[in-house]
Amino acid sequence: MTVGVVLVGDELLSGRRTDANGSWLARRLDARGVALTGLTVVGDDPAAIAEAVQHAATRARCVVVSGGLGPTSDDRTRAGLARALGVALAFDEAAWASVVACLARRGRTPPPGERRQGEVPVGGRWLANPVGIAPGLALTLGDTSIYAFPGVPREWRALCEAHVLPTVVAGEEVVARTLWSAGIPEAEIAARIEPLVAAAGLDLASYPHDGEVELVLRARGTDAASRLEQTWGAVRAALGIDAFVPPAGGGLAHEVIARMRAAGRTLATAESVTGGLVARMLTAVPGASAVLPVGWITYATVQKTLRLGVSAALIERHGVVSEAVARALAEGARATARTDAALATTGVAGPEPVEEPGRPAVAPGTVFVALALAGRETVCLRLDLPFERTLVQRHAALRALDLLRRALADGSVWGVGR
Repeated sequence: MTVGVVLVGDELLSGRRTDANGSWLARRLDARGVALTGLTVVGDDPAAIAEAVQHAATRARCVVVSGGLGPTSDDRTRAGLARALGVALAFDEAAWASVVACLARRGRTPPPGERRQGEVPVGGRWLANPVGIAPGLALTLGDTSIYAFPGVPREWRALCEAHVLPTVVAGEEVVARTLWSAGIPEAEIAARIEPLVAAAGLDLASYPHDGEVELVLRARGTDAASRLEQTWGAVRAALGIDAFVPPAGGGLAHEVIARMRAAGRTLATAESVTGGLVARMLTAVPGASAVLPVGWITYATVQKTLRLGVSAALIERHGVVSEAVARALAEGARATARTDAALATTGVAGPEPVEEPGRPAVAPGTVFVALALAGRETVCLRLDLPFERTLVQRHAALRALDLLRRALADGSVWGVGR
């Protein structure tokens, strides 16, 4: 079984929006061992849509079209599909009735322009939209099945789940396992396990996420599951503490929250250079409220003293961007919040260096992250991050979180290693 995807929208070609639908379907198909023949992006032009659909149909037994089914004048996918099939558009009363009923449930009456959502290419059929207004479409071009769905991601996914994925014939067996790393270059991580993966006949895919690396091991064909399982232990051993397996669908922040919740422990944050990004990453994870009761953004130097008790003399002696101040921030946050742990960041995000009277300028990308733990000596890392401002902040936040993850990983802290 082969599948092609056509993504429709001037906003995709102009860069005003990025595609999420094609990549989502590609991942779902890959898990079934189904080949995606291509992702084609076209504008809101019926001729271009027709050409893209016809070309995709020469290469795939199923073509799925995303977008252009709304009520406005630039929604032209219906016209493009009719052109691709060489047929006219016909008004379908049942399709229109489904639109009217959906609008009524939302307390709306349809304006005249929305009637185009009841049009269906002759010979095709409309598909009920379980989470939106515009119906989907199902058609046939030669031996190829054509589906067209609204481009709103939740509507696209619901219609794909209902109509495309059940009809796709799975290919060879594909099994996969995923692990993550943070703060270590993608090439270094991959090189450490590539020989193990290749020797077992597995595939290795590496996906960088601006400071985090997602590694996916895949085995295909007969005995795929057993071959993957035999290699998994060797891969984990080769990477050791540098890699982790977060909860499904998550990354580093999810791993930290999971470990802290398992231990029943709490964390505070004291952020300068990262401006609250550490706390924001953590609070994006469901269940973070059980772990993070409070965080401070002490961006101004004086606030480090007023809020967290960092000695003004210490700042004067070492400079605000220093290991001493990072340690003091972490310890001050933990003591003030009465938490089990605290993370702190201080540094220079750039683009200009920071100059303090009587000391050398501190270069952009110079960052200190510190971790204070109950009953343990505070630890601190110096980072030299050769990135632009937002990436300095992101990498600094990730390295702070990873510092805590590593402290927990061996089980000697609160017995939560895994």
